Amino acid sequence: MLATQPLMTRGNVFVEFICEHRKEYYHLAYSFMGNEADAMDAVSQMTLVVMEKYYMLRSDDSFFAWSKKILVNICRDKLKEKKRVMPLEAPLEMASSSDKDADEAIVIRQAINKLAPKYKEIIILRYFLDYEYKDIAQILAIPDGTVKSRLNRGIAALKELMKGDGHESR
Repeated sequence: MLATQPLMTRGNVFVEFICEHRKEYYHLAYSFMGNEADAMDAVSQMTLVVMEKYYMLRSDDSFFAWSKKILVNICRDKLKEKKRVMPLEAPLEMASSSDKDADEAIVIRQAINKLAPKYKEIIILRYFLDYEYKDIAQILAIPDGTVKSRLNRGIAALKELMKGDGHESR
């Protein structure tokens, strides 16, 4: 266990872990921030926060979930500061085989952007980043049941928005 190692060595191990998983951190930040520069800035800021507070971590096994939670909170704060909305582009490129698919992806993204943040976050984490319910619960610091109920409400609201835009759910 890392807890028995000197604090500086333990901190270096965490930074190495972040470097090894940088793509996953980047995709998570990009899904919230919507552009490369802001996503990279958020990951950098998360790394600094982790370095400042890693001594507070009780269990090294929970480092990944703890650091992702910090990253999500940083992204939320940055979005509040800028009062921005996510761009129309998907956080992870949606594969489309035709213009109709591309148009549909844009309509879906627009509808997702209209959702309340608590629903938008969960839909992005679940369907764009493919996180499991328990992982979403850890990242957002909410119970599993809340994840499921928000996801269901978010999907219902998304369907309602899609109907309002002339798109019927399939």
